[in-house]
Amino acid sequence: MDAKADAGYNTTITDFWGRALSYQLFDATDGDPATTFSSVASNPSFIDGQIPMPLVVSVERPAGQIQIWENSTVFEFNPWEMGSYDPGNPAFAPLRYVGSNFINGSVPERDGKCVAGVDNVGFVVGTSSSLFNQAFLQLGRASTDVPDFFIRSINRTLASISEENSDIASWPNPFFQYNTTSNRNADSPTLDLVDGGEDLQNIPFHPLLWSQRAVDVIIAIDSSADTITHWPNGTSLVATYQRSISGYSAASETERFPVVPGQNTFVNLGLNKRPTFFGCETLQSSTRGNPGPLVVYLPNAPYSTFSNVTTFQLEYTTEERNAIIRNGYDVATMANATIDPQWPACLGCAILERSLRRTETPVPELCKQCFERYCWNGTVNETSPATYEPVQIMPVGSGGERAVLSSSLLLLALLAWGVFFLG
Repeated sequence: MDAKADAGYNTTITDFWGRALSYQLFDATDGDPATTFSSVASNPSFIDGQIPMPLVVSVERPAGQIQIWENSTVFEFNPWEMGSYDPGNPAFAPLRYVGSNFINGSVPERDGKCVAGVDNVGFVVGTSSSLFNQAFLQLGRASTDVPDFFIRSINRTLASISEENSDIASWPNPFFQYNTTSNRNADSPTLDLVDGGEDLQNIPFHPLLWSQRAVDVIIAIDSSADTITHWPNGTSLVATYQRSISGYSAASETERFPVVPGQNTFVNLGLNKRPTFFGCETLQSSTRGNPGPLVVYLPNAPYSTFSNVTTFQLEYTTEERNAIIRNGYDVATMANATIDPQWPACLGCAILERSLRRTETPVPELCKQCFERYCWNGTVNETSPATYEPVQIMPVGSGGERAVLSSSLLLLALLAWGVFFLG
């Protein structure tokens, strides 16, 4: 961080956060200070297609603001570029050289400097999880057993950080003076980014909806703490859907996200405690050429433990950690297919649905049964629900053997574990 500051770049609390994350997430005793996110593109395993393509999402926060607008510009980091498809800044820049002094889309021939290394991998993931402004906003809703003097002290500290605009991730702005007619941040030499879920899109659907990526299916694991009891209620899906029909998303992305009901329906129909498919063929308009991806929604639910923890719980016992990981496995596999023995096949049907439609292949009978069981059929119930207090799905002490059903389901379990601790 000293070297970064000495080189003339802004450093904020997110730089410290990124370094802390690096020690936890990356296999290096010193937290990989020299590893960049763009270096993934030159990794032999990545080039050979043996590992997934990482996409990291963040949102722009205007200088001097704490609250995030719901139509804030969403920025994507991938191994080659960073940028956005949104109308607020429809442009991308080469991630490796994002620290260069770009002016109007290029580095000046005179006095121009191509700089690499700003995209430290810890800083990228730290940017995506930088929500210190939310800590400031949440303190006002803190539990009544927190001493007033502590709240006042933390509020003063966070207010000072916010006033200095140090509670965000400060990036050199590669879009400085570029596309001034639509770029809302064209006059600023820095680009202020925060946690990608602060516009309520806690599940990062945005980069997967881009039509040129032609994504068939999105497996969406939701560990959001939407309800007062800290369980998901579909808020992230609703936010993405509302954005998709608002006209703010890029024109080619409009209507590519499936129709979803409101949060009350999620709770009233139990869609927030079991797998649900959104975007099934029966709900697609015949006028839509490309229906977009099918969404397999896997909400956090108490299969084997009450894993309804929030981002603001910062300490866990080993037993709590292990129980949450186990519950993540149960969420992804429906308790190793003990809740529904056909779940592995149904998940496979969901993955193949768009391919079956595209090739006009008859849908297998088993898949028809799966779609009947797991597809949202358009029913809504928007009456105000009572406080959501789910009961444990699996009997206490049950579980038995947890043999891995398949490598794909193990991957889902690991993804669920990752979202619990990182999302």
